[in-house]
Amino acid sequence: MLRINPKKTKIMIFQRCTKKCDYVFHIGSEIVDIVQSYTYLGTPISFSGNFTLSLEHLGQKALHAFFGLRQHTDFNKLKASLACKIFDPMISLILTYSSEVWGAFVKSDFKSWDSSAIEKTHLKFCKRYLQAHNKASNITC
Repeated sequence: MLRINPKKTKIMIFQRCTKKCDYVFHIGSEIVDIVQSYTYLGTPISFSGNFTLSLEHLGQKALHAFFGLRQHTDFNKLKASLACKIFDPMISLILTYSSEVWGAFVKSDFKSWDSSAIEKTHLKFCKRYLQAHNKASNITC
């Protein structure tokens, strides 16, 4: 007795390779679309099981929130402890959204840590607070 809306229903086949899928799925007489990515509860999920798309999406959302905060607050005039107290509950929550899902799949490699979307956002905050140039050393910031 369940009614399914085929226009809102999507199918995603999880696989590592990007080969074209020749499957066709039907609900009644309607064809159901096969997609490469899907957003579930605000978290983009890729067919390959890779969470880089999700991390980039969270980084962009956090940057938008950070720039919105900067319009109302001059972080450079605040003490470091107060600036971090503002950053942690407002921006860090966005950056770590659904981290219990994607956190286990992120490589804990120190050499590539600076290139993750999450750490890039944190580094932008640090560089803006310290009034450092964008090309300043990440380690010193």
